[in-house]
This record gives sequence, structure tokens and C-alpha cells, in this order.
Amino acid sequence: MKALGISFGKVNANTDILVKEALFGIKEANPDAEIEFVNTVRLKIDRCIGCGACSRSLEKGGDNDCIIKDDLQPLEEKIRDADCIILGSPVYVLQPVGQFKNLVDRFSCRHDTSAVSWVYEKRKKGELPGDPEMPDPRRFKQRYIGYISVGGATTENWVSMGTSTLHLFGFPNMMKVVGSLNVHKMGTTGHPLLDSELMERVHGLGVAVGNAYGKPLDEIPWYGEEGVCPVCHQKLITLNGTTTVECPVCGIEGHLSVEGDKVKVEFSKEQQQRARGTFAGLREHTVEIQGFGAICAPKIMANKEMIDEGMKKYKNFDEYINK
Repeated sequence: MKALGISFGKVNANTDILVKEALFGIKEANPDAEIEFVNTVRLKIDRCIGCGACSRSLEKGGDNDCIIKDDLQPLEEKIRDADCIILGSPVYVLQPVGQFKNLVDRFSCRHDTSAVSWVYEKRKKGELPGDPEMPDPRRFKQRYIGYISVGGATTENWVSMGTSTLHLFGFPNMMKVVGSLNVHKMGTTGHPLLDSELMERVHGLGVAVGNAYGKPLDEIPWYGEEGVCPVCHQKLITLNGTTTVECPVCGIEGHLSVEGDKVKVEFSKEQQQRARGTFAGLREHTVEIQGFGAICAPKIMANKEMIDEGMKKYKNFDEYINK
């Protein structure tokens, strides 16, 4: 078993320490585990430019490689090799640092289990070019992950989008999230080693991730606060003015009720089974986006002259704005 720790924090600072402590926990659960730790601060991981080259590569017979060549590729290989992952990031403004989002946008879209399998289904039917046999079996490898969000504020609302945003990394690849820890108050704690209870919780997260390896997914207990959503266990819900609410992380609907000063949200089994991190939820989205071309192309062609004329002031913005 291979375990990987990824830290987006300063070298040997809070996030590094906590991720490494969780890796010690994995080692306790699996003494024979191969452990690797990566700090990303010095790595160059550029943002996705939305060029679509990765998707076109996959649909034309390739392996949807990214055309941006930087430090993402070697990190991507480590992620592909890993069975268990501990990922931690500092929170500066409500959510994890921007470099983490760069990784999500570049890695996760290209490792969407449903989108990749959809292409290979088309290849087997002869509807798309390329070898119908999966070239890299790691694409469908089951991984187990734990998230650690690290903030300084004593008020939890200043890190309110920390762990929920970290969940964006693993759901396209259907990673099993074993637990997440929202570690705040570091500004007054001073140093992780001064909080033995914190270190025990972080170590326990690693043990839980290590113990999850190889187990049936429905037999893996959640580690951390239960939250509101029974799938991602985050506290966030989206209100629309009715008692039907939504988990913004999982994209599933639930029913909200109020009993005294207590709020309760119930999510049906059917909704839980279509959460974003499930194959059904991912396939739902794949089918949706694959239909965009058939909808938009006729609209654009039917209005091509009007669009071409209208675009002149946007393409020559400086000239038009200064008239």
C-alpha cells in the first residue's frame, strides 16, 4: 500500500506538521505502507486556461494530457500511484490557498471517472477513435483520502469554506473521503505540538484512512464532525426559500425541518446515491455537458452574422471604449 501526504502550507509549519502526523497514523495502521510526503509551495502549478485540449485529446484517441507542462505532471503521477492520501491546506481567506484550486482545476477534470469511462464506452462501440482498452489501470483505482484545513482564526466562520472546498479534489475521481478536520485557532494555539488533543485527532485521522484501505466503502465509518450532509459531512446548505435545500458540495437535495430551535435536514437514499462523488452523480453531469454542443451549435450558426457583428466591439475593446 502506498500513502501520499500533500501539503500546501509553508515548509515545516502548521500544515506540514499536521499532514505528517496523519501519515504517522497511516503507518501505525499499515506498518508496511510506503509513505511519501510532498510540500507544494516551491512547485509550479499554473492555473487551468480552459483551452479544452485535454478533453479533445481524450476524444481523439489520446489520454487527455494537459498541454501545460509544469510541476503538476510529477505530482499527478504520485497521486495516481497512491492508495491513501492525506491532503492539507492553509486557509487564508475563508477557503484553501489558490495553488490548491489550480491543482483541482487541472487534475480533477481530467480524472473524472465518469467522463473517462464514457469515452472508453464510445471507443468500444467504434464511435470515437483510440484503443478501447484502458491504457492506465490507475484511472479507476479506489483511493482513500483525509482532508485537513488549517486556519488561524478563533472564529470558525473565517475558515467556513476550508474542508468543504478540499472535497472538490477527490470527488471527480470517486475517492472515498474517510474524514476531514477543520483545524482553526492556530493563531492562539501557537504551535500544533502545544495542543496534544489536536495531534491525537490528526493522528487518528491517519489511522482511520489507513484502516479504510481495501474495505468495502459502506463499511468505512466517518472520522470527524458529522455535519449536515450524510455524504460529505459538511455544515453548508443552500436555501432557495422553501424547505427543499441542497448540499452545495454534493449537489443533492434534502428536506429541512425546524423543531424548536433545532434545524434538521433529511436526505433520501435516492439523493445520496446521486451525490457528485458517486458514479451516478458524475455520469449525470457527463451526459449534461456532452449535450451542450447539440444545443448551442445550431443557435450559434443560426445567428452567426449577428454574433460576428456584435463581437467587433469586444474584440476591439480599446478602440470602441475610447470613441
